[in-house]
Amino acid sequence: MNNYGFSRTFCSDSVYVSIPQRWGLRLWVLVLAISILFCQVAGFRRRIAGRTQVPLTPVIRNTTEANYTYTAGETAILYCNVENLGTKTVTWRRANPSLILTVGLFTYFGDARFQTHNVLHKDQWNLHIRNVSLQDQGRYECQVSTKGRDIRRSYQLHVREHTSSSTYVEKNQRLVLSCNASSDSYPPDDLDWFLNGIKVESNERAGVTITKRMTYRSKTIWSELVIEHAQMQNAGTYICRTSDQLITNIKVNVLNAGKDNVKRGTILFDKSQQIAADEKNKKKNTSSRLFVSCWSVTFGIIVYVLS
Repeated sequence: MNNYGFSRTFCSDSVYVSIPQRWGLRLWVLVLAISILFCQVAGFRRRIAGRTQVPLTPVIRNTTEANYTYTAGETAILYCNVENLGTKTVTWRRANPSLILTVGLFTYFGDARFQTHNVLHKDQWNLHIRNVSLQDQGRYECQVSTKGRDIRRSYQLHVREHTSSSTYVEKNQRLVLSCNASSDSYPPDDLDWFLNGIKVESNERAGVTITKRMTYRSKTIWSELVIEHAQMQNAGTYICRTSDQLITNIKVNVLNAGKDNVKRGTILFDKSQQIAADEKNKKKNTSSRLFVSCWSVTFGIIVYVLS
């Protein structure tokens, strides 16, 4: 006997329509697909649950410098590269005297100058010390506490005294001063100029222009101060700084062309040379006097003989 499956017959006037029944087959295929998917998911979850989790141990890499030297007034940055940190916390401390400075991004020590900055794409937890002073120099430690032992690396910070340089410009001549500042994660927000503690602003009428430019690639900002016609009131100590970092300190001397001024670094003779020149002049003057005296005596003798 031939098996044609189930069918349903509809009657419409004199026309009979027979439609093969395939919904049962489709239902079985759908149930089978769902069962296979469920088994795959359940098996994957069992494999993940039964897998032994091996925690990674944090490592402080020696990819950064261990000795840093900064000038007083700058922002000192000590770089600490930590890998596989996981849920652990980075602690910065001063070695001598033993003092905890920061825990994670929190400043534990009561000095807001000490802050930790996390550079995510470099796995760095860097200690920033704003307005660093001579008292801040010494040994520091970047530390990660783990079960059973502490992972740490030592850093040595040296701070030198700030010494200002000097420059000279003639009155009514053009004065140009420039400075730049950079950071490890982003460019500083701004650079300001100060003259004897007073902020310098651009003034077109006075011929004072300040231009700035910034590059995110090198994380640096540049600033240039131009005074087209320097006057005596433009002399003094100029400071270029960000909000938390002293960049440069220079003393400007404006020379009046109507007076006899000697620029530092342009003296022609040192002390010994000057003494030698004075001796030479004395000998020259002595020779001249002797020469005049000889002619006077000779002339006197001639006049005496002729008379």
